Amino acid sequence: MTKEMRALLQKLENAKQEARSLLMEDKTEEAKKMMPEIRSLQEKVDMQKELDEVENRDFGGREHREGGQGEERDMKELEAEYRSIFLQGIRRKRITEEQRSVIRDYEKRAVMNEGGTNPAIPDGDSGIVVPQDIQTRINELMRDWNDLSQYVTVENVTTLSGSRVLETDADMTPFADVDEYGNIQETDNPKFTPISYKVKKRAGYLPLTNELLQDNDANLLGYVTSWIARKAAHTRNVHILALLKTLTPKALADLKAINSVLNVDLDPAISRSSVILTNQDGFNWLDNQVDGMGRPILMDDFTQPGRKLFKGRPIAVVSNRNLPSDGTNAPLIIGNLKQFMVLFNRQFFELASTREGGDAWRRDTTELRTIMRDDYVKWDAEAAVFGQLDITPTP
Repeated sequence: MTKEMRALLQKLENAKQEARSLLMEDKTEEAKKMMPEIRSLQEKVDMQKELDEVENRDFGGREHREGGQGEERDMKELEAEYRSIFLQGIRRKRITEEQRSVIRDYEKRAVMNEGGTNPAIPDGDSGIVVPQDIQTRINELMRDWNDLSQYVTVENVTTLSGSRVLETDADMTPFADVDEYGNIQETDNPKFTPISYKVKKRAGYLPLTNELLQDNDANLLGYVTSWIARKAAHTRNVHILALLKTLTPKALADLKAINSVLNVDLDPAISRSSVILTNQDGFNWLDNQVDGMGRPILMDDFTQPGRKLFKGRPIAVVSNRNLPSDGTNAPLIIGNLKQFMVLFNRQFFELASTREGGDAWRRDTTELRTIMRDDYVKWDAEAAVFGQLDITPTP
């Protein structure tokens, strides 16, 4: 949708709304006087739409040959325009009605967006969602902060609550033998278990100095995205680890005990796709183990430099501060965490800013509030084992 079309549609909608308000107040004559203007605007919208269609037909072949559809380029332009408005919202600058039409258009067309804005606030914006390109940057930074959600199943949802159905892992009976012309007997039915989720709101605020707000766009975005990434990654990690700690601990005395978990405790399909999650103490113990010929048991993962593998399973390391050891035992979680749990994610980070609320007025700052919505639900408790690795030094 072009900028001209957005402006015309906004004028038409405003005129219609005013006419509806007059009718509700029984001011029929005043509403009737507005109808010529509404019809004129509608005609302009129809003409603009026809012009846009002709223009798209004229340039459609060239756009196709260039490998980028006009709609895709238009979305990129809309993204850039929205990003500029997004920064204005953070800086608490006035957002015009035309810019609000850009916000509404962006939020309708962007698949990864939710939330809205409050047109009653003339200065800045009450709650503006983070643009997609910045969301991507935040997610990349979260990986740098060892976001554990990369190891679990993440399902993006659009509702605050809901349920899923999981087939129960029960023993099956084989199909019965049937003689020729014999009657086929009824077999056992699969059993299902409902899994419910309820999205919870998690939020925090960040005071921004006026000096930072006056800085260039790149510096402001860099600071804000880094802060969101660190807070979001830490928040997710805390809730993921809390759910993992609900598993019954299993003592692991040595490498043979770890092998037994992989070979016996876990289903073969789960074992093959497992991840080993531990803290710095547990990783240090594993990294110092050698085989009978003095070779390290951990192998380098050539697809991701710096990451180690144990029998082909990747090792994820969390700091001791976030996943502490218990005396002489270090946590060693083994399993397919994507099968173990689901992170139901309402997807977005919503930002709001104020110069008047909280301590902002007294400190002459702008407070930036971030909201994320998600829930963490256990899916298959048999898909992971919470091991307690004995890291006592051998004499």
